[in-house]
Amino acid sequence: MSRLVFEQRIYQNWADHFRCAPDDLSRPGTVLLPEAKWAGNGLLAIWKVGERALVQLDPDCLEVVQAIPGYAPDSVALAGDFLSAALAPEAVSSGGVGLAFYLYPPDLPGVTLDGDFVLRRLAPDDAAAMAVLHAANTPEDVDEGYVEVDHEIAFGCFGDDLLLAAASGYRRTGFMDIGVLTHPAHRRMGLGRAAVGALCAWCVTNDVIAQYRCDEENAASRALAESLNFTRYFRQESVYLKRFSQASTP
Repeated sequence: MSRLVFEQRIYQNWADHFRCAPDDLSRPGTVLLPEAKWAGNGLLAIWKVGERALVQLDPDCLEVVQAIPGYAPDSVALAGDFLSAALAPEAVSSGGVGLAFYLYPPDLPGVTLDGDFVLRRLAPDDAAAMAVLHAANTPEDVDEGYVEVDHEIAFGCFGDDLLLAAASGYRRTGFMDIGVLTHPAHRRMGLGRAAVGALCAWCVTNDVIAQYRCDEENAASRALAESLNFTRYFRQESVYLKRFSQASTP
């Protein structure tokens, strides 16, 4: 698969997800996509895909956004700073920025482990070991990593029969979405990288594009993706309009 075909597949998957034509993503502008399930929370999830902003949002916020001076859906790609400038900073709160990375199969490097660690595919019988790994981490790390043995595919690194790091993947928007979780006492040893690398190798063999998402401020997670030669393609920004949000913080 050439890099051109690879990138075409990425944009086609996102176009399918947002029910638009791939060519639409190369044109500046904004598409507002009300989400009934978000009613009352004031949330706008702004996906910057190519030149286009695709915005999933609380339906109650639709008219407010459409009425913003300077908002032009055919030419302006909506962003959080635009909302803050138009509505006043105190009217908008940030829910964070996420980055989406994709791995071009020939770019995957070889991954090796030093020491007496065992790297293998996980099975349902490893649920207890996964529970121990979850318990060793903070609830926030567990939620962000979202690593489970019952996902479509999962790999783990063991040391002395203890699961020290794991990566799992499930299908999301046409990709294999990858999460990773490492025991706090065994970080910076390449264990999480090895687990993700094994999962990526499985993706290459099975002709699935590996997707890696992380918070923009999570330097360690970004470094892991970059060490495996993932390329960042898209940015997703979450913002809340405070007058609609039921909570003062995201």
